[in-house]
Amino acid sequence: MTPLVSIEGTSVVSDERRGRSDVLDKSLAGLEACTRNRLVTGVATSVCKTNIDDLVQESWLRRLIGMGVHYAWFHTYRVIGPNPTEEIALTPEEVLRVRRFIVRMRAKLPIAIVDAYWDDEGQALCPMATGVSHHISPYGDIEPCPIIQFATETVYDRPSVYETMTSSPFLKDFRETAARTTRGCIVLERPDLVRELVERHGARDTTQRQTASAELAQLTGRSSQHNPGNEIPEEHWAYAFAKKHWFFGFGAYS
Repeated sequence: MTPLVSIEGTSVVSDERRGRSDVLDKSLAGLEACTRNRLVTGVATSVCKTNIDDLVQESWLRRLIGMGVHYAWFHTYRVIGPNPTEEIALTPEEVLRVRRFIVRMRAKLPIAIVDAYWDDEGQALCPMATGVSHHISPYGDIEPCPIIQFATETVYDRPSVYETMTSSPFLKDFRETAARTTRGCIVLERPDLVRELVERHGARDTTQRQTASAELAQLTGRSSQHNPGNEIPEEHWAYAFAKKHWFFGFGAYS
């Protein structure tokens, strides 16, 4: 288990994204407490137009290294939720910029960099579709992924969480439908299919606001990380080997 601290940009951007004040200073203080106590610590950033120029930078990673951070996790902003902000979503060109930066920095700097959207050859993928991961809510609901907040099972249904995840018809249907549809994000590209899956399995809304179904109905298709013909393979041998043999070689798209 490792603490993963979210940092969303400058002081102004962090306050805007989190709806509070002094978010960045408090996050950095928490980060310092983690590294001071010798915890394996990471920093996560949801990359969008308001922070790509500040945090998708070598200088930012070098600052994290100086603070004793062990890994950085870059994931792209998803247009979903009660107040989806389309204007800050990345363009396909900006998503490629993030991918290119990650690959280059992995081969240059002494910090681990996590991504969950591409395989060793630079082809897009979805961790949920490959079976690498699902998501457990604070209440124990087992959801397909963090941004699909619907479930038919919880961690309390069976003695083994692994058994629940691997035998769930809802999750199985989600994995297979996503893999057949796109190598990218089914939520972004085909929200209509997500809604069909939720309705077909009678999945319940696992949000506190209980408006996820209505929010899903308002979404329209848009691009994701799937960008055929623009693959950027891994440059660092260790990342290429690990992705090919350990993490993403499950044959979901074959």
